[in-house]
Amino acid sequence: MPARKTASKQSKKVELDFDIDEKTGKKVNKELKRTPIKTLILLFLTLLIGLGVGAWPTYFLTRNDCFELIGEEEITLTLNDKYFDSGVKVIAFNKDDSKKVKISTNLDVDENGNYYSNEVGTFYIAYTVDNFKYGTIFKIQKIRLITFVEPSEDDNLEETEQQASSISNIKEADNG
Repeated sequence: MPARKTASKQSKKVELDFDIDEKTGKKVNKELKRTPIKTLILLFLTLLIGLGVGAWPTYFLTRNDCFELIGEEEITLTLNDKYFDSGVKVIAFNKDDSKKVKISTNLDVDENGNYYSNEVGTFYIAYTVDNFKYGTIFKIQKIRLITFVEPSEDDNLEETEQQASSISNIKEADNG
């Protein structure tokens, strides 16, 4: 029985030592003052060396990292046009993660992967990647804006002139 009482008293004493209060703070300050300056300098230098040794490989692994759009960020097209997307380039920790990109858009997509719209307005293609650097740490999203406008009368006039020119060239070739 006496051993059991001693053990429980020691346990309570340990619990009391972990309570942080003003008295404990004073004890810590007192112990720091009694620690030789050489020991504190050695601890500080060890910390700096550890940071330096860890920073070099981190820099080496991430120096070429990027998450960027390929092509223009903003594009203007007419309603009859279709757009084939160039996508994004994603490199994280010297590894190409471009295949992990998830695309969301409010545009229509045809069977060939071309984007189009039957309405005038500005639409988006949003790119996110599910990897550690750009999906977990920073949560980066790249967005391409595509504006669809009505064809202008000048464009219609040029198309009509080109069609008339090609028809006359065909007739001349048939006569010639």
